[in-house]
Amino acid sequence: MALASLLLSRNLITRSQYDQAMTEQRTSGHRLDKVLLRLRLIEPDSLMKFAAEEFSMPVIDLSVTPPDPAALAALSPKFVATRSCVPVSLKDGTLVVATSDPFDGGLSDDLRLATRRAIALVLTDEDDLRQFIRTHYGVGSATLDELSAGLPALELQQVDSDEAAEDASVIKLVNDLLLEAVAQRATDIHIEPYERELAVRYRIDGVLERISTPPTIQRFAAAIVSRVKIMANLNVAEKRLPQDGRISFRASGSSGGARQELDLRVSIIPMLFGEGVVIRVLDKSAVQLGLPDLGMPSPVLTPWMELIGRPHGILLVTGPTGSGKSTTLYASLNRIAGEDLKVITVEDPVEYHVPGVNQIQVHNKVGLDFAAGMRAILRHDPDVVMIGEIRDKETAQTAVQASLTGHLVLSTLHTNDAASATTRLLDIGVEPYLVASSVEGILAQRLVRRLCDACAVALAIDEHVRASLPADFPLAETDTLRASRGCRACRTTGYRGRLGIYELLRMNDQTRELIMARVSANSIAAAGVRDGTLTTLKQDGFAKVKQGSTTMEEVLRAISG
Repeated sequence: MALASLLLSRNLITRSQYDQAMTEQRTSGHRLDKVLLRLRLIEPDSLMKFAAEEFSMPVIDLSVTPPDPAALAALSPKFVATRSCVPVSLKDGTLVVATSDPFDGGLSDDLRLATRRAIALVLTDEDDLRQFIRTHYGVGSATLDELSAGLPALELQQVDSDEAAEDASVIKLVNDLLLEAVAQRATDIHIEPYERELAVRYRIDGVLERISTPPTIQRFAAAIVSRVKIMANLNVAEKRLPQDGRISFRASGSSGGARQELDLRVSIIPMLFGEGVVIRVLDKSAVQLGLPDLGMPSPVLTPWMELIGRPHGILLVTGPTGSGKSTTLYASLNRIAGEDLKVITVEDPVEYHVPGVNQIQVHNKVGLDFAAGMRAILRHDPDVVMIGEIRDKETAQTAVQASLTGHLVLSTLHTNDAASATTRLLDIGVEPYLVASSVEGILAQRLVRRLCDACAVALAIDEHVRASLPADFPLAETDTLRASRGCRACRTTGYRGRLGIYELLRMNDQTRELIMARVSANSIAAAGVRDGTLTTLKQDGFAKVKQGSTTMEEVLRAISG
């Protein structure tokens, strides 16, 4: 009986789904199981369970299956990648092979021909299978298998011809690294040359993690860098000086879903044993985030919305590199941009393109820095101005003058908290009366990892837990905290995604008087807490711990950095 008929007879699909799948198969010519999954007419787990019963195939969990080195060596990385199967054990001359495709009728015969062994097939989850391949064969293993074929068997034989960068296999290898980074939700890709290895690391949820790659990747280090240079329109022959560029990249969604538009920001720097590459992955969909999506609590979100709606003044967002300042500014611009406002930005670099906003890229080599861009902007009749960063006295003074002449100015500063931004402006050289009269609000922020909802569980509040919490953490008897065990969805880390914690300082008469008196940032912060114009990072972080969104370890790590 045909697959669709069997599924229909077991009530795994409906008659209308049966008709839809058959029509699509006749049109596309694709295998029926692939059609059913692509159209989401059946869940992968349901299809796997059906196949296991129909073909009498055992099901194994690869996420907890230890690798067998003898079995792994029985199949080439190319065969494993192209046929979506992995050898898991070798028992009494029989090779046990896990597959996520039970409908590949020729797999057993091809495995017997490739290994000259008896074959026993078992079923496994497709995501687990891909992770097993990444972990035990390495990202790009199949491509490297092809590239290494026919090369000298010297361990450190280098392939450093620039022509290799145009080889189809090198192109595929670089694409494999980029696509894997997107699949793992990485924000940065680090390619680091050492004397005897090439390390590839991804920054995921703010933490760097080394990914598994075959040792042979070191032989193609120069070709990989050259390929990245070609993609970023950089000088391939220049290997002595740093270079920066951009790549526009499209990544297909899972199961044939929508394509993801990405901007990749490339930085290449000469190192001791070659050129190091860092690629920042900028997801264009991030610019569509609204302020409520960022995790701002109501005591911060409500006054910040009021502040960005004002006609003039300076609003500052502070925090270390990678704390989400740009995302907050873009979300703020998205909120206020419209046909009735002229919004212009000066950025270095322009990370995201915002519809309805005029964006200027800084070019220091031709004299277009932040200060020069600001001076030009003010002759362009803007209502709202965003400066990527206030770095010097000239830029700060231009921003102050813009705010005092009826413009709303948004910018960033690198300070640890909100109150320190006022003293930083004074240190730069801005007069106290100008800071007091122009600055309306300062938002400090950090990013913390979000607990994985798939494996987070309520944490019993016992004496041990209470002793591990800070003394000033307000824990009531009825409060519950959460912890996570780690699972497939979060790659066993216990965290998936990030959210912001925020500190907002709103200016009032008392704060302005303190600024005029040049008091310390600590005094300004203490006054803000007393009169209710300052909500601190610690307060917001503690609140998110009590909500079960993150852990105390994450909050303390973020606010102490």
